[in-house]
Amino acid sequence: MCPSTIAAPQPSDGIPAIRVCEVCGNDELHAVLDLGAHALCDDLVPLDDARRCRQYPIEILWCEGCRTAHQKYQVPKHDLFPRSYHYRASLTRDVLDGMEQLVASVIANEGDVAGRLVLDVGCNDGSLLSVFARHGARTVGIEPTDAALDAAARGHQVHPTFFDLEAARHIIATHGHPHFITFTNVFAHIENLPGLLEALRVVMGADTRLIIENHYLGAVIARRQFDTFYHEHPRTYSRRSFDVIAASLDCHLARVEYPSRYGGNIRVVMAPGIAEGPPPHMDAPAGLPAEASFGEQLRELQPFVASWRSEMRRTLAALVAQHGPLRAKAFPGRAAILVELLALDRTMIRAVYEQPRSPKIGHYVPGTRIPIVSDDRFDAHDASPVLNLAWHIPSEIERYLRTCGFTGPVLPVLSVD
Repeated sequence: MCPSTIAAPQPSDGIPAIRVCEVCGNDELHAVLDLGAHALCDDLVPLDDARRCRQYPIEILWCEGCRTAHQKYQVPKHDLFPRSYHYRASLTRDVLDGMEQLVASVIANEGDVAGRLVLDVGCNDGSLLSVFARHGARTVGIEPTDAALDAAARGHQVHPTFFDLEAARHIIATHGHPHFITFTNVFAHIENLPGLLEALRVVMGADTRLIIENHYLGAVIARRQFDTFYHEHPRTYSRRSFDVIAASLDCHLARVEYPSRYGGNIRVVMAPGIAEGPPPHMDAPAGLPAEASFGEQLRELQPFVASWRSEMRRTLAALVAQHGPLRAKAFPGRAAILVELLALDRTMIRAVYEQPRSPKIGHYVPGTRIPIVSDDRFDAHDASPVLNLAWHIPSEIERYLRTCGFTGPVLPVLSVD
């Protein structure tokens, strides 16, 4: 196995470091977490292809002014999200349940969506748009990857491009101002925040509601979900982050909610203009830290990572000595961070199993030669331990394996409960 210290980051290969907070413009950014160098989470090399994944550093900077965590180096979007991007929202029950809950919240608070135009930015395979469509909404998506083909096949109008100023103008010319604009985890994926806000100023109308749902930084800290700081997330937001963003769009926060998805999300609804009174919103769930302490607590993740890494390596070494190379279940993108930190290889993990429809099948786990194979090949009669790489949705994974007839232990790769 690899040394006990985290490997030093590789050079950024010409990717400039950010110097100023993209949310509030603060030029005092503080280093709080260094996870080393990692392959991109969707850099899935086909089986038997000899290519090795390029690695990029993951270093997190903290802005105390708006309480936003930033990736120091932001990988260009065309590298992060190529046409061949493999993620599909429809394959994860937890994701679909969260989408159902989002639409239910919109209807409960904004009224009937029938006939109203919904623009989903980064719509992937159209899963969220399909929920809106069942309630009679008109649906339009923006999706730069080949997942757009899946969304179009579901009957949605999809623009196969990145969301920028040109795309915003095209949306207005083609469809008019949307009633609702949704970003489900996508607001954290767009590396050029000033450009994103410029495009939103164009596409939003006087009656538009902007709905953003992302992983909440407070939940990341409370559950020590350091693996969510992968390259696709150039920023991770607090409540204060969205206060500042809303003001920059000449909007106000009409509502703030904290869904449970991904171990703890924040959902904000922005409306144009000045609020007439305090926003009706839910308080952050009990047990989450106060936002004033976020910076200090982010720094505490570094020793936690080192401790988790040493303990998990010892656990896996003992299991491999007893059972031989283990099987792993599911490969969410965030697992690439854990795989690299643990230096997992074929001597420890024989294969990672994915649902038969997953486009990830037939590839190696990024940075390794561990194959991703179909659940059709999973031997449920083999009761040796299975490593759950999707540790953040343990109930869904365990329920699935038990349904398949597996009776052995399911070990989460990271557990902080």
